[in-house]
Amino acid sequence: MEVSQWPKPLFVVIPWPGTSHIIPMVDVACLLAAHGAPVTVITTPASAQLVQGRVERAGQGSSAGIMVTAIPFPAAEAGLPDGCERLDHVPSADLVPRFFDAATLFGEAVAEHCRCLVAPRRPNAIVAGICNTWAHGVARELGAPCLIFHGFGAFALLCSEYLYTHRPQEAVASPDEPFDLPVLPPFECKFARRQLPVRFQPSRNVNDDIFREFRQFEMAVDGIVVNSFEELEHDSAARLAAATGKAVFAVGPVSLCGAPGFLDSRADSDDARRCMAWLDAKKAKSVLYVSFGSTGRMPPAQLMQLGLALVSCPWPVLWVIKGADSLPGEVNEWLQHSTDADGLPGSQCLAVRGWAPQVPILEHQAVGGFLTHCGWGSTLESVAAGVPMATWPFFAEQFLNEKLIVDVLGVGVPVGVTKPTKSLLNGVGDEAEEEVGAEQVKRALNKLMDGGADGEDRRSKSQELKAKAKAALENGGSSYMNLEELIHFAA
Repeated sequence: MEVSQWPKPLFVVIPWPGTSHIIPMVDVACLLAAHGAPVTVITTPASAQLVQGRVERAGQGSSAGIMVTAIPFPAAEAGLPDGCERLDHVPSADLVPRFFDAATLFGEAVAEHCRCLVAPRRPNAIVAGICNTWAHGVARELGAPCLIFHGFGAFALLCSEYLYTHRPQEAVASPDEPFDLPVLPPFECKFARRQLPVRFQPSRNVNDDIFREFRQFEMAVDGIVVNSFEELEHDSAARLAAATGKAVFAVGPVSLCGAPGFLDSRADSDDARRCMAWLDAKKAKSVLYVSFGSTGRMPPAQLMQLGLALVSCPWPVLWVIKGADSLPGEVNEWLQHSTDADGLPGSQCLAVRGWAPQVPILEHQAVGGFLTHCGWGSTLESVAAGVPMATWPFFAEQFLNEKLIVDVLGVGVPVGVTKPTKSLLNGVGDEAEEEVGAEQVKRALNKLMDGGADGEDRRSKSQELKAKAKAALENGGSSYMNLEELIHFAA
């Protein structure tokens, strides 16, 4: 990658301690390093291996300028179990406030570390995850600009800014009543209040003071770094810049920073080998891939309805199931009898309990569709691989992302979920009942995988976006140029 030769500023990148935030933020660090800017990634001991794996994934050269620094996370001091250093490690909702307390104490330790740094390791700019609100004060002490990374795309951030400014959600009588978010004409964007990110929900497991602090942080920073590319979200990045008055840098899809064919430090796991060997035995575009992210957990009754649909599919299915160990015995027994866990080449439904190498799976020629929770990282990875999606949002900004995938980009089919699933952060959702039955799931998947003319149109649009995603990061592309502008901004 050809980059300019002027001296580059040092970036300190501080991911919010959650897997879905760590991965893209480290990829941003790798892209900055590929452009010649030195980077220090500050993380916790329990996440250091994950971070180092992502750095290695970027390949020789890109990672040469990256230093990974682990600072102890005060889990025990905050009353958390030992090793509970990421939000997705928190075992129950009642411990979430303690995790935020620990994150604040962690910030104090990071601040002290940064104060002690001297040239050439003294930061010229800080890129901080959304909940690392203390990072702005550190940046001001150092005389450095502070940029925020939310993990959301530009469209979801634009919607959030409109919700903060105009508050249309407060005028509806019911959490199920739809209202307009006129942020991206000519597209019609209607949502119910229960479908909004957790900070706009009246019921949640985090107190209002924390969300006010988040908003103050957003308003104080100097710029916004987004894992997206300008050609994807129909001018959302420019509209976000206009709405916030801040510099917005769309620098993605960051998952493309990896060396071709390189998985990551977990590539030698049994699960990874089993997945890839199983896919190698399947026909091109024949496999449905199913995964709901690092924190997505379905109620057992809903998981059973999904499972009944998947095992009766006419296509091979690769199904990643998180939290399987906590499922009731009868559900686990059904899974064992109805799916294959061994990766037998001729099996129709391979069930993986835990981690799977998602980027290589999506890029595999056998995969023809992706049933996803619409997390932004997964959405971008699917776009970059040219794979159309069936959408099943759970919480956070995922209903906003579904609107973009289905109605704006035209590369998705909605399953028809209208209510959020309960999570650690929100206080909404029903853990006992299923909303979507097996037949409804099958109808959506039929549209995704077969689809006739509509399906061909989705596949064609997906391939066009794949080409645009790749071009965005190449020399002269929009994300390439935005990375250069971000480096100039920090200098």
